Amino acid sequence: EFGVSEHVATVLLAAREGGSTARGAVNLRYDPALLDQLEASFPTIEFDPERSTREAVRDAVAAADLAASDGTEALVLYQTGAVGIEPIVYVLAPSAPEAARIVRDIV
Repeated sequence: EFGVSEHVATVLLAAREGGSTARGAVNLRYDPALLDQLEASFPTIEFDPERSTREAVRDAVAAADLAASDGTEALVLYQTGAVGIEPIVYVLAPSAPEAARIVRDIV
């Protein structure tokens, strides 16, 4: 059982299916400046908002070159929206407290 929204849990589980070892996630309002800050420090992957979230996230993470990451690094996932779909950013990390710390340090 997850202590978060079903949507965030879906993103986290899909990322794990794609090869991420993250166990915590935080979602954020999409902001290009925020994304630039995160991208400067963490692997950042865009996923297709017009596909099912589970498939899009799983496939995007699987296709990303995360070989340099040993599983201790956070991962940023985002999509820029589509008709009827709001843009959003997710910070995934080895633990929920670590994901929250990353967000606190940036915002």
